[in-house]
Amino acid sequence: TALAAGSNLVVAGPRRTGKTSVCDAALGRLVRRGFYAVSIDLFRIASTAEFAEALVAGTLSNRSALRRVIQQTRRAGRVVADALQTSAVLKSKAQLGEEIEIVFTPGAAARDPVGYLDYALSLPGRIAEADSKDVVVFFDEFQELAGPHQPYGDADRLTKRMRAIFQRTTGVSYLFAGSLEHMMRDLFTPSHRALHQFGGFHPLRPIDAEAWRGGLSERFTADDCQVEPAALERIIEYGEGHPRSTMLIAQKSHLATLELGTREVDLSVIEQGMLGAMAADRIAHEQITERIRRAHKLGLVVAERVARGQPVYTAQPRGAVRRALEALRDAGIIDSAGRGDWRFSNPLLRRYLEALAPFE
Repeated sequence: TALAAGSNLVVAGPRRTGKTSVCDAALGRLVRRGFYAVSIDLFRIASTAEFAEALVAGTLSNRSALRRVIQQTRRAGRVVADALQTSAVLKSKAQLGEEIEIVFTPGAAARDPVGYLDYALSLPGRIAEADSKDVVVFFDEFQELAGPHQPYGDADRLTKRMRAIFQRTTGVSYLFAGSLEHMMRDLFTPSHRALHQFGGFHPLRPIDAEAWRGGLSERFTADDCQVEPAALERIIEYGEGHPRSTMLIAQKSHLATLELGTREVDLSVIEQGMLGAMAADRIAHEQITERIRRAHKLGLVVAERVARGQPVYTAQPRGAVRRALEALRDAGIIDSAGRGDWRFSNPLLRRYLEALAPFE
């Protein structure tokens, strides 16, 4: 793969479309080939100090003795290590720097968050050299560092420090994934950005209908279910190519067969499965609807029009509609498929809003 050859990659796509699973699978293949892997989910990291600690912990965990010490430390809130493990920690400090203490001393990174993060960003290169290993670092939800709250400080300054450190590092490849494509492109595409052309965008191919047919048929057959061809097509139609939605409808359809005491999956079973999928996501959809309501005064009106495939600018101020669209996009609720072409990334949410409307 490109990562194995030392290239850096950028993957962008809406949440719950299989992006992280694809990246995790790529890392898994590299680990089986002898690579060290470091995986950081920025969606779960709230501060610079946490970022530094997570990156150091993820890097050191490639050494099995240190991985056990880190796990024990997190459980106990202090270092718990036998003589052999203590020796491994001391050896690693001598090789990689005293700064690794931040994973063995809870709260230590808060003393100098920026300094420790700079160290953490350089650590994959240090361990690559010390252990004669190739390393791949995976940053998931990378757009979080440029979000409105900028949890790790000024995004431009941080990406400049990243570029300066990364380009001096050997033996390390970087994989960046994000669920807001416009933000990811803004981080990596404009010439004035620090990460300009630092990684090539890798498009995720959608799962085609034939692949869905084969995969779903196999899953139903494994559960001794007979699925009608029309029922299979209906699952694919309702899922609209969205991996998580399609699998949820299939799962709830299978559950319906158990409740009905049948092994035959027909169109009526799929309708029950669709209702079950909508019910399973109802609370999440209610929460998203409230987010849309708060995002912009025209948020729900514009969301309804996008959901129904209607012209969005009709009878509303263009500037206000544009800002509402941008707010929905920035929240990861809709995506742009081209000039003036807005779509929901989640087909179940789109159906929920269609049923809840009108909002005008």
